[in-house]
Amino acid sequence: MRTGVALLLLFLVACGGSEKPPQAPLDRKKFEQVLMESLLIEARVNQEITLDKGGNTPAAHYYEEMFKKEGVTKEDFKTTYDAYVKQPDQLKSVYQDVLNDLQQRADSTSH
Repeated sequence: MRTGVALLLLFLVACGGSEKPPQAPLDRKKFEQVLMESLLIEARVNQEITLDKGGNTPAAHYYEEMFKKEGVTKEDFKTTYDAYVKQPDQLKSVYQDVLNDLQQRADSTSH
């Protein structure tokens, strides 16, 4: 019985991962890149706020620079994010890949 339940759970997990990425302006790789950059901006802004004791941080400027560098618009990013929100398993997978990339960056700078 336990083997049957375990196989059923494994099957359900495997089937859950077959969902296609949503139709969106940005493909998954570009979305992951822009999402990672936006998380780095948020970390930078939070650090600046902490260090400057609530000073005026130019978060909007950081985002404008990032969108320009990545060759995407804020609207395309938002539309893509909203499309992924409707597919939580896909969004979770994207965040996992982004977190893995950030961890690799952190590991490479600590050596």
